[in-house]
Amino acid sequence: MYGDGWYLPLLKLLVPKLRSGSVVMADNIFTFRKDLQPYVDYVQSGENGFISTTLHIADGFEYSVFAP
Repeated sequence: MYGDGWYLPLLKLLVPKLRSGSVVMADNIFTFRKDLQPYVDYVQSGENGFISTTLHIADGFEYSVFAP
């Protein structure tokens, strides 16, 4: 299962444990583009403590830095 079924809920569980500068990477961003859109929107919104960009490597990686 991909997308909002796992990626986003797991990230939200991790956030309280993250230090400023922590890096979070998510794989298969292009392969499962539709399913992972809620995750990408969350980390790229600028409202949830992340600075994030999609890396065009293989199936796509979302590279996010926690910077609250």
